[in-house]
Amino acid sequence: MLRNLPISASGRLRLFIGAALCSQLFMPGFAMADPAYDALIIQARNGNFTPALTQLRQLPAERQTPGQISDHIVIAGWAGQGTEVLKVYEAQGKNRNLTPQALATVARTYRNQKQWPQALAVYQKALLREPNNVDLQLGQALTQADGGQTNEAVQRTRALVAAQPNDPNRRMALGYALTRAGLNYDALFEFDQAFIRAGDTPDVVREYIIALQRARLPEPALRLSAKHPGVLDAVTQRRLEGDLAAERVRMAEFATRTEKERYVIADRALNDYDKLLTRWTPDPSAHEDVVRWRIDRLGALKARARTADVVREYEILNGEGVQLPTYAVRWVAAAYLDQRQPEKAEPLYRQALTASDADPGDHVEDSTALFYALLESDKVKEAREVASNLANTQNPRVELKGLPIGNPNDSWMDAQQLSAQAGTYGGDLPGSEAGLEALVAKAPGNVGLRLAQADMYRARDWPRRAEGTLKETEAQAPRDIGLEVNQAYTAMDLQEWRQMDVLTDDVLARNPDSRQVQRLRRLCDVHDMAELRVEAYTGKSYGGGNNGDTGAVAGSRDWGIESVLYTPPIDEDWRLFAGAGYATADFTESTGQHRWQRVGVERRTRDMTLQAEVSNHSYGYGSKQGASVSIARDINDNWQYGASLGYLLTTTPLRALNADVTANGGSGFIRWRANESREWKLSLSPSHFSDGNNRLEALLTGREGIYSSPGVQVDLGLEVGASRNTKEDTVYFNPKSDLSVLPTVTVNHVLYHRYETQWSQQFQVGAGTYSQRDYSTGGVGLIGYGQRVRWNDVLEAGANLSLISRPYDGDRERDLRLLVDLTYRF
Repeated sequence: MLRNLPISASGRLRLFIGAALCSQLFMPGFAMADPAYDALIIQARNGNFTPALTQLRQLPAERQTPGQISDHIVIAGWAGQGTEVLKVYEAQGKNRNLTPQALATVARTYRNQKQWPQALAVYQKALLREPNNVDLQLGQALTQADGGQTNEAVQRTRALVAAQPNDPNRRMALGYALTRAGLNYDALFEFDQAFIRAGDTPDVVREYIIALQRARLPEPALRLSAKHPGVLDAVTQRRLEGDLAAERVRMAEFATRTEKERYVIADRALNDYDKLLTRWTPDPSAHEDVVRWRIDRLGALKARARTADVVREYEILNGEGVQLPTYAVRWVAAAYLDQRQPEKAEPLYRQALTASDADPGDHVEDSTALFYALLESDKVKEAREVASNLANTQNPRVELKGLPIGNPNDSWMDAQQLSAQAGTYGGDLPGSEAGLEALVAKAPGNVGLRLAQADMYRARDWPRRAEGTLKETEAQAPRDIGLEVNQAYTAMDLQEWRQMDVLTDDVLARNPDSRQVQRLRRLCDVHDMAELRVEAYTGKSYGGGNNGDTGAVAGSRDWGIESVLYTPPIDEDWRLFAGAGYATADFTESTGQHRWQRVGVERRTRDMTLQAEVSNHSYGYGSKQGASVSIARDINDNWQYGASLGYLLTTTPLRALNADVTANGGSGFIRWRANESREWKLSLSPSHFSDGNNRLEALLTGREGIYSSPGVQVDLGLEVGASRNTKEDTVYFNPKSDLSVLPTVTVNHVLYHRYETQWSQQFQVGAGTYSQRDYSTGGVGLIGYGQRVRWNDVLEAGANLSLISRPYDGDRERDLRLLVDLTYRF
């Protein structure tokens, strides 16, 4: 994941086996026995090369003997004059009978200049002279390793080590050959063996430290370097310190022993980088290392959950023209996604997936992250394509040599789970249910699958089924963060407020930086807020027979408003509320007005919601007090029933109140809900009016989803209502009996969606019939349009404008009506 720095050229040259085949420092006597010449050679051996080289350069080429040419080459090699070595050899010694020591010097010089074929040719010539010369054999093997003939080099050096395993030079040569072959851990073993045998030799210590570095073991390498100060140059030392910080970045991504230790390693890495950057940033020669540290530091910031800092540092690097490696691109993409900037995360994930150096092991993880980036960008269709393609490209089993059927492929299961989950977010809940249940049947012990299944159940409005699934999963992973978050959401759906708080507090204490935990905490905070509900309406009726523009039921130019304020929860289950409202309308007899105030208490517990209130009403005949109580109970995920009783019903028609007629009564209902897109409800509402009229109303409503996509839902609806009244000739609309049947089509279209913010529009059309006793059956038509906005979990508001045409007492009326509602938590 993190890059490994190449060993410097000086480090590679140190692998020339000890002191560069030091046996040549003790050459036998030269061709000439001139005492003066011998003195020059002795000076050269002692490090004073200039006199001997000056003398040898002045000798005429045609008069030089092979011994003198050999001396010239060897001394020039001692002096580090590689160009002169090759010039003399190619001009005068190529076809002469040079000493093996001179040939070895020429071969090493060719090797130093990366002229591998020429170096090998000279080594071969020298070995013809001295085939058992180990230094020549090692030099040839090292050159083969440099020239790409790594297999031959490894074979040759292994044979030399086998012949004399205690020779550190042979061990180091084999280690070098293995390094060039890419076998860093095999090489480390050989350098370790050399260190055991010659641990007091600086070159051996140095190469052992570098071998540890190559094997991604910077910490022991630094410990050894501290025991041998000065053995490493400043560049290698600082790069080794950077490698240790990079290793800690990698380790910071792994699971820790305890949750409290989550950030310990990441903090150590950040501390390492801060020290390195402070020390080396001012040094221009360390610029490349500084840039690498700044890039790798992004990983430590991400592991520390400082994603805002990751984004900021990346944008600074990007502004400087720094190109990030693929592993760092993944960090930045994850940081953008965590910071809720999915539009910036998407191209980075695509870049990571298509990079030439992309790690195949990261493909499923990166594709999954791309899926969520697209999903959070509201590109649901593209997200589902990513999930589907991933599922289709993964093999169910990993083929292994010697296993005919291979092993199960975890990546295949992850991809299949993502594809099945995609339906939960993409409007295909039935498909998601079928896919997840099939996968769970294959892997019932997979915790991730069971959590995904519970999510799907909650989306289908089956919280009890989700609760059961999570309870089964709890036996396998009782402290899993995702499990507890899911359980808290389910508890919220089931009105298990204390359980919700306990679970939320636990995951918040354990992992406060998790986005899913923060999201849960936000919803719990919203639950604990006060709540304001406001509903308002206005309308105008047309028609109505002799009444002109006055509607038979609602009157004309009617409008009303009601506001109710709920307190934050008290002892988890209770809320107090208070509200006030006003309604007015013009009728043929006069203008009716109604003012009311109400206070009450609400209790919400598992399977039950109970509400009781008292109210005060003023409608032109003094103030009168009313009261009501209601209850709703859930039998299971599908069935619910409820009832209410009221004295001075708030549903009493305003026209009746305007004539000082009140009503008392109650209602009961039973509801069957198959899932999120299908439900039916039947309610019966008997009431007694103060003028002696007894009314019985029945209402059957149903809804069936016929189309669902991420942005559009279409429902078929049906409303069947009937009523019967015992009194005739009342001032308010009071048919002896009637029956209405109204099928509808409702379309909900999401215009904008961004996390907790959604803006949608609704269309509704309906056509049915209305039958009233003593009157002929007439048609009913409905058309409506509305919009709704949800913002930041605390505000929801909507408006709906509708026009309905229907007969009352045989006369057709058209009612244009605007409804507005608002819910705000604070």
